[in-house]
Amino acid sequence: MFTMYTFYVDRAYILVYTVYIMEYTNIKRQPLFWNGISMVVLTITMIPLLLLDTRTLLGVNLWIKPIKFTLSLGIYSFSTLWILERFLADWKYNRKTQITLTITSAIEIILITMQAARGESSHFNVSNPWNQIVFSVMGTSISIFWLFHLGMILPIFKQKQIPKAVKESLLWGLFIAGFGMIIGFFMTTPRPEQLELMKQGIFQTSGSHNFGKGEVGQGLYFFGWSTVIGDMRVPHFFGMHVMQVFFVLAAFLMPLAEKKEHGMIIRLIGVFLLLMNGLMVVQTLMGYSIFSFHRFFTGSYGLIVLVLTTLFIRLFSSPKFSITKVTT
Repeated sequence: MFTMYTFYVDRAYILVYTVYIMEYTNIKRQPLFWNGISMVVLTITMIPLLLLDTRTLLGVNLWIKPIKFTLSLGIYSFSTLWILERFLADWKYNRKTQITLTITSAIEIILITMQAARGESSHFNVSNPWNQIVFSVMGTSISIFWLFHLGMILPIFKQKQIPKAVKESLLWGLFIAGFGMIIGFFMTTPRPEQLELMKQGIFQTSGSHNFGKGEVGQGLYFFGWSTVIGDMRVPHFFGMHVMQVFFVLAAFLMPLAEKKEHGMIIRLIGVFLLLMNGLMVVQTLMGYSIFSFHRFFTGSYGLIVLVLTTLFIRLFSSPKFSITKVTT
């Protein structure tokens, strides 16, 4: 005789369970898993160096930059692994994508850490042949990384068994992260004054994350982002890590019954977050710091945040779901 009973499950528990507990027996065989673990180990290893090695570059401790990158790539590795193993486990390019993302991110971290140990800048540094090679290799590896990141979008789009709102959330996350990555190429373009020096045979830097006239001024604690002039690292970081917000939304939506409203809310959230990221790029290119008041841009961000808050409240106030179990 079959008996059926229904019980309610707290959505917060399901969210945590879905994101952090992966029910895959082969998870430890995945390249991105070990890439994420490596980034965690490197981060822990380098933290003491902040105190032991007091050398600075442009007024910032040499080890802050590699730590920022290991943290960022560690978060990216674990969240992307969840996508690949949860939704694209049977995709024929799954492992190749993981291997490529792992190798290219490892190249970045190795070179950034090595340059930090040498007391040299890793980005924009063309002061000698070795630094030129490092900068060129990093640019090539991150370009490959970006292409393979975008390569996950089409197979997710073609998956028919993924609930529509969940799929929409995944696609927005991957797309905006891709946009955030491509923003980095604004920084690598040589400035007119740098090109002029190169014509004279003087090679120092090629590109910069700073935009606008005047001194860089005070930087935001740890991140170092300028609070005086435009700093392209801000929209770059924002775009890349908004991806994790969408992945959490996808995990939240997975146990819920499908509703058209959910898909519309996710779409609006995606549009407004992409708009915010685009505004950040424009503001930075105009030479204004995102952390200083500007009537148009600051007002626009305020309105967007208000709309997003309303959308998030609406989404997370969805009725509780139920799980039905059948026992013998």
